[in-house]
Amino acid sequence: MTDFVFKKRVLFIGVPDMAYVGLEKLLDANVNIVGVVGPLKTHNTYNAFKNFVLSKHLNFIEYDKLNDSDLLEKLDALNIDIAVVCSFNNKIPKVFMDKIKDGIVNVHPSLLPKYRGGNPYSWVIINGEKETGVTLHFMSENFDDGDIIYQTTCELLPDETMGTLFNRTNEIGANMLLKALVTYENQGFLPRRTQPEGDFISAPNIKDNQTFLNYNYTAIQLERLIRGLNPYLSAMTAFNGEVLRIHKARVENIENESEFENGQICKVDSKNVYIKTKQGCLVPEVIQYSGFIIGDCSDFIKIAQPKIGDKFINGYT
Repeated sequence: MTDFVFKKRVLFIGVPDMAYVGLEKLLDANVNIVGVVGPLKTHNTYNAFKNFVLSKHLNFIEYDKLNDSDLLEKLDALNIDIAVVCSFNNKIPKVFMDKIKDGIVNVHPSLLPKYRGGNPYSWVIINGEKETGVTLHFMSENFDDGDIIYQTTCELLPDETMGTLFNRTNEIGANMLLKALVTYENQGFLPRRTQPEGDFISAPNIKDNQTFLNYNYTAIQLERLIRGLNPYLSAMTAFNGEVLRIHKARVENIENESEFENGQICKVDSKNVYIKTKQGCLVPEVIQYSGFIIGDCSDFIKIAQPKIGDKFINGYT
């Protein structure tokens, strides 16, 4: 790929961490990136990403709003052929899109039209999907409904977490993006097909109250929630007035679990706590308790001294 000559003028748009992976991939292939638009100045990744871009001797484009006349003039001056997006935290307005000759290509980590929205990583795990993927599509005025360019499917592993899926789909997406830019360079256009119409499962950002474990759900559902939030978010619960974060758990069944209420401890030993759910027991393996560091369940048992009959609760108020 280093011998391939890119002449098309590409604008890169993105926020970390997907932006780091995508930008590095394109730079390694010598894509002709004429400018980089990063997160808003108020975003906590702004300074780090700006410094990263400048360290690569790229044109980092400053702005306050995406429809500012000053920004639009900068885009005009760059004579951009195509733009690519590797995650972005703000809707791109039509006046911005209109400045890009052949459109804006977005990397979305799901098999569109399923799982449109800000957090497909979590929801495909929470919902027990067997596979997911990455879609490369043209950006439109509505989120994630533009024409599809390419799609790649990937299997969801039994121990998949939000973090492992994030890393895998970032790499897949970066490779797809490079493939698309090579095609665009050679042909001057990209394949495209419209997304089907209809109601499809969505992937909105996770709300605070959705991170708390509700023991009226099954142990299988709660274990998937834990993996779907790990590590960027955390599954939470409360015990004796203290909030816990559970980062890993397993599902087990024991003989007398039906004798207990959902959320109650129905068995405890030196290494494990068995929490009754709607169906089966949730057995935490990695816990962050109060101000203590993350440890295995045996650390929690030594500190909190849980007993049979004690109860874990949702904890959200």
